[in-house]
Amino acid sequence: MRATPDILRGIITGLLALSVALPAAAVLKPEPFSPVMASFSNELEFDALRGKVKSFEQALYDSGDTPVMLARGEFDTRGCLMRYEKIDGVNNGKIKLTRNVADNTLISAYDKQRVIHLNDRCEVVSTDAKGDDAKDYIYDARGFLVKVKGHKDAWVYKEYFYTPEGMPKSVVYYGDEKDFLIITEPKKKLSEQWDFITEGLDDGKPVFQSVKKCLYDDRYNPTVCYLITAVVENGVQKKRVEQIHYIVKYY
Repeated sequence: MRATPDILRGIITGLLALSVALPAAAVLKPEPFSPVMASFSNELEFDALRGKVKSFEQALYDSGDTPVMLARGEFDTRGCLMRYEKIDGVNNGKIKLTRNVADNTLISAYDKQRVIHLNDRCEVVSTDAKGDDAKDYIYDARGFLVKVKGHKDAWVYKEYFYTPEGMPKSVVYYGDEKDFLIITEPKKKLSEQWDFITEGLDDGKPVFQSVKKCLYDDRYNPTVCYLITAVVENGVQKKRVEQIHYIVKYY
């Protein structure tokens, strides 16, 4: 049985006051995030994971213990994405992609015309979008996706930043009139714990801040995370309490 909102708030209060220890069997030096995992997590909007992940499932529950978002994916032994699905009850969106190994593409189950083309390093190189919608994907020397640009006019739509260990850290969405920035900062060294503070800035003005505390498996990946988010709406601050449950299988 999942925690009720009152119990959950008590758990979070304790987590914020105390350090959340990793399992005793955890390795001393956690693996960094692979460029493929981190890059796909940015573009497809799921939480990046460490190690040789075979499959994962991430479910977001609201303060009423109702599942509101689900993401799940599968990877091959090289770490290349084979299947991905996301059901977003908050924004009423859904994604379902399946990889065609023969031509190294990801094809949408909902729109067969939507095709994502990959290279031999499993990096997104293009989509079948035409004209003004066509994008170029720019990677750094380590293989991390850092920019999404317009193919026609070189306009930068999104820019991604990472920690030295490869954890997705910040993303900037560039608009015609204003920009939106999301910054995620570990409270301690990433090699110690996943304790995050995330802040959203709309044209430089703060609109939300989240505190995230997690429990982990022996690969330093989370099994459950608790979130407290403060949101500013029409000048009024509101708080919400959520939790994310993870199921991760490894090679």
